[in-house]
Amino acid sequence: MQENKFSSIWLRLITLYSRVMIETLMNEKIFDIRELLSKMDLDNSDFLNFFDLRHLQAGILRLKPGESDTQEPHSSDEVYLVLEGNGFIEIGKKGYSIKKDLFIYVPANLRHRFYGNTQEILVVYFFSD
Repeated sequence: MQENKFSSIWLRLITLYSRVMIETLMNEKIFDIRELLSKMDLDNSDFLNFFDLRHLQAGILRLKPGESDTQEPHSSDEVYLVLEGNGFIEIGKKGYSIKKDLFIYVPANLRHRFYGNTQEILVVYFFSD
């Protein structure tokens, strides 16, 4: 029951944010996450930047169990939304457990990485300038 409550909260947040973004764009954009994952499979890629505006970028990060997260600190703030998986994220020198529907904020220039997953991790990430 609580998982459904969080899922509906995320859906409302994403819908609200999308409406604001669409109102400021010349052309709206709609993406199917499963189609993006198929493209990642074809490209044999662990990440895909699928949305890139002047002040906003979005993408998908997927890590299978045992794969290393090799990302470096970014010059922009970053937000993650965990869609699937388990494990941990290290932010600075602190470790946090991750699970589905978790919203994670990482300030600019702070070292972070996902690790210790026994299931595939699937996250959508957002950068803003």
